[in-house]
Amino acid sequence: MTTIDTVNFKTAANIKPQQTGQVDKDLFLRILTTQLRNQDPTQPMEDREFIAQLAQFSTLEQISNLNQTFSQFMNSQHDDISQFSTMMNKEVSWMNEETGFVESGVIKGIVKRDNQFYYQINDQEIPVGTIISAKEQES
Repeated sequence: MTTIDTVNFKTAANIKPQQTGQVDKDLFLRILTTQLRNQDPTQPMEDREFIAQLAQFSTLEQISNLNQTFSQFMNSQHDDISQFSTMMNKEVSWMNEETGFVESGVIKGIVKRDNQFYYQINDQEIPVGTIISAKEQES
């Protein structure tokens, strides 16, 4: 093994991905710059190899961005209105932040505004996170 190959091997071995099995663009860029920094001046990397590695980097970055966008989409699907529909026609209580008193009523609807969900109770819109108790409506 030549000295340059030893440096490349040791440097690459010290670079670890952030998560097991995941190679991110920072890792790829660090490996590429280490390779360029430690290449043999008598045998520089050919243009085709360099262009191929830059294309791989670009592809990796695009896939990473797509993965991030997809993750954001999946997380937004967890905030689906259907998860709150089980509370329809339940009698609930909540702390009114303006008056400091506990109020109660029956949930008659669900509204989503500005990525926040509200229950429609007694002609009011109550944030879902302020509900402190819930029970079946008494007949």
